[in-house]
Amino acid sequence: MPLYHHLKNALMQHMQEGTWAPGELIPSEPELARQYQVSRTTVRQAVGDLVSAGYLVRQQGKGTFVARRSPTMAASPLYGFAEELRQRGHEVSVRVLDIRMVPCPEAVSEALGLTKEQPTPVIHVSRTAHADDVCMFHETSYLLPPLDLSPEELSHKRDLFNNIYGFFEQNGVVIGLGRQSVRANLASKDDAHLLGIHEGDPVLVVHRVTQDVTGTPVEWSQVCYPSHLYEYQINLHR
Repeated sequence: MPLYHHLKNALMQHMQEGTWAPGELIPSEPELARQYQVSRTTVRQAVGDLVSAGYLVRQQGKGTFVARRSPTMAASPLYGFAEELRQRGHEVSVRVLDIRMVPCPEAVSEALGLTKEQPTPVIHVSRTAHADDVCMFHETSYLLPPLDLSPEELSHKRDLFNNIYGFFEQNGVVIGLGRQSVRANLASKDDAHLLGIHEGDPVLVVHRVTQDVTGTPVEWSQVCYPSHLYEYQINLHR
């Protein structure tokens, strides 16, 4: 095993055992190099991996801190839902069912950090994704408009919503990160109609809030998958 892996495991152990608490400043690179009798290059590689995985956070001019992590949080590459299917080798066609500007629903406003006192218009997008003529999911999204788009302009931008992250990026919004949850549910009548299943069949529902690189929420989405087409796999290590 490479030396930096041994060091990374040792640093992880400090966090798991509570020797380093969330928010605590960890020793500097020179201090770690002396403590573990390794080169600073080895320390930099081990710490860099833990920063990339979200366990540590670097603050310019202050040092490296233990991240304040939710017990349910894990780091993973961020793809759009259709983009994720394409990454798995599926030929995906997206059908946009509806695009319109609407007042932001109250529950969505809270997730996007919007104030109730100043109702904010958002772009409502409803779409389905199909592979081999099978509906893979139905998605409902609410987007903060990156520009002052009128309803008439939205009607001419339907193709852009085949790739929502692409839509943001073409309008100058750089996507940074997202947080999502997965839960089980039973298909409603609308779910059954769109997904080609029976009402009451099991479905998996994913909720996601996407943020730009400044940490500002820009999209709330709900995606419904037929449970027999979706497998959630996690690699675990000890």
